Amino acid sequence: MAPCTRSRAAGSPSVWSCSRLTPLLALSAAFGFGVAGIFLKRALQYVDPLPAAVLSVTFTTAVVWTVTLSTTSLDGLLTPRILPFVVAGVIAPGLARLALFTGIDRVGVARTYAIGATAPLVSVVLAILFLGERPSWLLLIGAGAIVVGGTLLSARPPGDRSWRRRDLVFAGLAAFGFAVRDNVTRYGFLDFTDPVLAAAVSTATSVTLMWTYALIAARRELRVDRLGLKLLMCAGVAEGFAYVTMWRALARGSVAVVSPLTNSHSIFAVVLAAVFLRDLERVTWRIGVATVLMVAGVMIVLRFGAR
Repeated sequence: MAPCTRSRAAGSPSVWSCSRLTPLLALSAAFGFGVAGIFLKRALQYVDPLPAAVLSVTFTTAVVWTVTLSTTSLDGLLTPRILPFVVAGVIAPGLARLALFTGIDRVGVARTYAIGATAPLVSVVLAILFLGERPSWLLLIGAGAIVVGGTLLSARPPGDRSWRRRDLVFAGLAAFGFAVRDNVTRYGFLDFTDPVLAAAVSTATSVTLMWTYALIAARRELRVDRLGLKLLMCAGVAEGFAYVTMWRALARGSVAVVSPLTNSHSIFAVVLAAVFLRDLERVTWRIGVATVLMVAGVMIVLRFGAR
């Protein structure tokens, strides 16, 4: 899909449509990721994190490849320019997905997704370190909001033993993995222009890696409850939809617009968890405020933090 251009005068129907469609696609992706998180939390009542990650990636890959085969050419697979997306697929949604699922299982959807909202910040920091970008003073404001949000998020009320602070590391590892994926992907798009095919290659790499790891490393049979399988299928479809719409948005608009909107999935996840997961986890005022602060901080950093 062709990216947005300024070939026509501002205010013309094509420019208006493109400018409106890009954020709509990004927000649709955010909603898809949020919905997937709710299904995953339910599924983890019946399935361990490893088989949950493997099956979810499998369903996501099936959705992405269905869209790819029906909308784009596979000629790009024959060029070495596709290799960065293979590397990206090893990192995420491969290994990062397993860390994400473990985090959801141990500390809940709300906390895991709120910490996951810091992935764009980590991505910007990596870009500063390895791509020579210079931070502006507004980076400190965004970082401060994220630090305050993280402090609220990690605070555990007295007597609450339902989760351990050290288990937050899994959510942090997932955020780091997705951030590295973003940087590798950005590097790949310097020479490659088909985001849908790139997403297909990335998910195919992930599903191959996850199945190989599961078959080699699993010490017990990977059993899956039937209800758990159905929930994972729903999660995979939601994430497949999210991936496709996210890459479509990136094809039309800039990362500065798409990335913060896509990563607003934390807010969707917290709201949905408060409605649909009341029997499994409590969404406290700390989680709500922390999520808003962290997402706001990420958006500030992505918009103003690097020049």
